[in-house]
Amino acid sequence: MKKTKKSEKISPLASKQKEKYISAFVIAFIAFAVVLLPLTIYTGGYFIYYGDFNSQQMPFYYHAHEMVKNGDFFWDWGTDLGSNFIGSYSFYLFFSPFFWLTFFLKQEYLMYAMSVLLCLKYAVASLTAYIYIRKFVKNTDCALIGALLYAFSGFQSYNVFFNHFHDVTAFFPLLLCAFEDRINKNRRGVFVLAVAFMASLNYFFFTGQVAFGIIYLIMRCSSDDFKIDAKKYGSIIIEAVLGGMIACVALLPSALAISDNSRVSSGLFGMDLVAYDDNTRLWRIIQSFFMIPDAPARPNLFDSEHAKWASIAGYLPLFSMAGVITFMKNKRSHWASKTIFICIICAFIPVLNSMFYLFNGSYYARWYYMPILIMAMMTAQTLEDSEADMKQGLKVCTSFLIVFGVISVLPTIKDDETKWFSFASNPAYFYITLGVTLVCLLYAYRISKLKNEGRPYQKHAVIATATACALCTAVTVYFGVSIGPYPDEYINATFKAEKFELDDTSENS
Repeated sequence: MKKTKKSEKISPLASKQKEKYISAFVIAFIAFAVVLLPLTIYTGGYFIYYGDFNSQQMPFYYHAHEMVKNGDFFWDWGTDLGSNFIGSYSFYLFFSPFFWLTFFLKQEYLMYAMSVLLCLKYAVASLTAYIYIRKFVKNTDCALIGALLYAFSGFQSYNVFFNHFHDVTAFFPLLLCAFEDRINKNRRGVFVLAVAFMASLNYFFFTGQVAFGIIYLIMRCSSDDFKIDAKKYGSIIIEAVLGGMIACVALLPSALAISDNSRVSSGLFGMDLVAYDDNTRLWRIIQSFFMIPDAPARPNLFDSEHAKWASIAGYLPLFSMAGVITFMKNKRSHWASKTIFICIICAFIPVLNSMFYLFNGSYYARWYYMPILIMAMMTAQTLEDSEADMKQGLKVCTSFLIVFGVISVLPTIKDDETKWFSFASNPAYFYITLGVTLVCLLYAYRISKLKNEGRPYQKHAVIATATACALCTAVTVYFGVSIGPYPDEYINATFKAEKFELDDTSENS
């Protein structure tokens, strides 16, 4: 029998004692807590951010918590001029388990819990991603790395601004787990419950999950390990429909609440179907997967007045796209490679991007978390594979950083004056993100070298990944805090005021 290198020792059927479920949860919780702790200490226990987080997320939580405590589940006179309570807040929080965890808290303690809830959402996202990735990755350390990459992706750090997006990303991996188990383990009913739950959790994101699910199903059918037949195919459709019917308890009030919204009826026509009218859009999409993301409403290197809150972000801490590029180069016919290739095409063509939102005319990139999960799994597989060399992928990622760095020094002209190093709208933040991303890549080179030399690297890689996750997230979060209101002023005007009122200065989401 061929002797296995130390770095190749894996356990195909790892025992429960060796599984990393608890590690996936605890490491993610602690990593994000480390990011928030200095901020909450400074503000006396609150997490004060900027924009919609302050003016919508926290007030909505406060108001909805008060309504639920009072038993007012139907008509809400405190929102607009009066509205359907469930329909108005189903997009934000009403069907979220995280919101209902706060039910037993006193009203005055609720705002202190916001930072803890965010930590919990990161932890659950890591745990569920680990459960999914373990279906395709045998080594538990590599699966743990993939889970952390998903939980702390650029999409996640960008969308701290939209706190409720994390409810969706926390549970999405379970939808794919249920799908896999229905086909490969013939578990009936679990997929029904998963569909019903995800559809209820957030109707907006669920439309994207349906579109992605169709792509996922088609691509998985090309894989030998996907044991589907006509009977199972029919059962998937039936269970999906049943799940949707169960979710109508949430979907119908939501439909009534948004039916008159002008955004619902907008569409794409003519050239807008095949090309973006914003000449920065494609650059922003590409950059978002190779660098720590810009902050919401603050597009930086490729500044634009369009899609400022579109959630264009997808960076994986430490490894960037190196693992993904290596995987796609070595396994071009693999279902995951095909899935990501299709997602890239969808991201670049407006009408295909819009299919994740029922072909709505407004541009959003809020479906990226789904291919990001697949990318995290691909990175984990690349780390596990003793034959996979990430060197070429790391070179590609480094090349993109060099390109972005060169672009940043290009001359601009303002008031007839030519300026260098001012291409980015906020040069300081750009060079910080560029520097941190580069440092991460350099460390990824070191891990790749250890792996190629057959030396132990998995434990080392887990520690480095967790550190990079906290660091990269902190860069985005602390920048957001720096451009927000002065904490004392905000706290005095809201939490310590006689009445906590909705702020009417919210930014468009």
